[in-house]
Amino acid sequence: MSISKFKLIIFLFLAVIIVGQSLVVLAQEAPIPLTNPLKGGTDISAIVGNVISWVLRFLGVLAFVMFIYGGILWMTSGGKSDQITKGKDTLVWAVAGLALVFFSYAILTFVLNVLINK
Repeated sequence: MSISKFKLIIFLFLAVIIVGQSLVVLAQEAPIPLTNPLKGGTDISAIVGNVISWVLRFLGVLAFVMFIYGGILWMTSGGKSDQITKGKDTLVWAVAGLALVFFSYAILTFVLNVLINK
């Protein structure tokens, strides 16, 4: 299976999932209740902490996706040394990014706990 066919299959799979979820949401008769996105009140430190927390979560998911992408590159290399090197480098940088996100989240949690509990 070539890479272009693989990309097409992944695209079609994601498109089916997105369209299917949209149809499920449209088929519901009752309105969906909205929850408070702030969860911590209207305090500026809680709002900033919540926004930064969501950004770090997104970056963690992005690092995980890059980890999977690097693994796919490596596995589909077919013995080509440049492709193997590209896959390994992607894996190394994805792990480094994931470690950075974890440490950033830990530091953020510590600093916000100190600021909020003051």
